[in-house]
This record gives sequence, C-alpha cells and structure tokens, in this order.
Amino acid sequence: MKEMEEHKVFYTATDIASDLSISEREAVELVKKLHKELQSSGKLVVSGKVPAAWYELRKAEGFMSIGRQEEHIPLTERRLLSIKDFREYAGDIGDGMARKLAKEICATVHIGDRLLVDRLRFDEWCTKQNRQEQ
Repeated sequence: MKEMEEHKVFYTATDIASDLSISEREAVELVKKLHKELQSSGKLVVSGKVPAAWYELRKAEGFMSIGRQEEHIPLTERRLLSIKDFREYAGDIGDGMARKLAKEICATVHIGDRLLVDRLRFDEWCTKQNRQEQ
C-alpha cells in the first residue's frame, strides 16, 4: 500500500483514493461515511477532508465496513478485470500491450463504455503458450 504524506494535517478524497487504490468516487463516499462517524462522536468536520491522524488510526484498525473496501476481491478471483488490473495481473505490462493482447486472444468484454478483460480466457491462453513451449 502506498505511504501517505506524513506532513499533511488533512487528507482529501484524492489522497485516500491513491492510498487505498480505489476510484475517486469511492473515496468521496468513504469520506462522507467517515464524516458521519466523526460527527456522531461530537467532532467537527472539514468539508471534503478527513484528519490525517484519525484516518491513519481508523485504517490501522481496519475500517473495512466503511465504503467499498469490504467488497475488494483479489485479482485471481475476479472473472473480469479492468485494463489497469489486467496490466498488473499479466505481469505489469504496458497499457498498449495489454489492450493489444486482450484483443488478439479474444478476451475483451465491453460493458457499456468499459473495456474489460476476461481473466479466464487469458489464463487459458497462458496455459496453451506453456504447452507449446514444452
């Protein structure tokens, strides 16, 4: 996990999104939920920001019930991967290579405007490549 900047007094949704590797939209929702927690304990909140020390404490305690973190599924257990996740899963390959490979092996899936990669088709392709090399 990425290290947050130690000198910050408050973290924004952008900081949290980067720290937790979630979308900025998800981080905004998490900030809102963290604000509710702060307010219910009688603390003041700063719009769009969370006290850095308090955030780090809550993160260390495991605030998995807040936001979407509880829904985090490891890459090896997901059927469809975003291009970013596919790049990581395939060994940190580049964006262009990831898109080209997914298209060549017929592993692309379009849902609305999103381009996703079928991990199982990629795994099958990898297995075939290994068999051909032996």
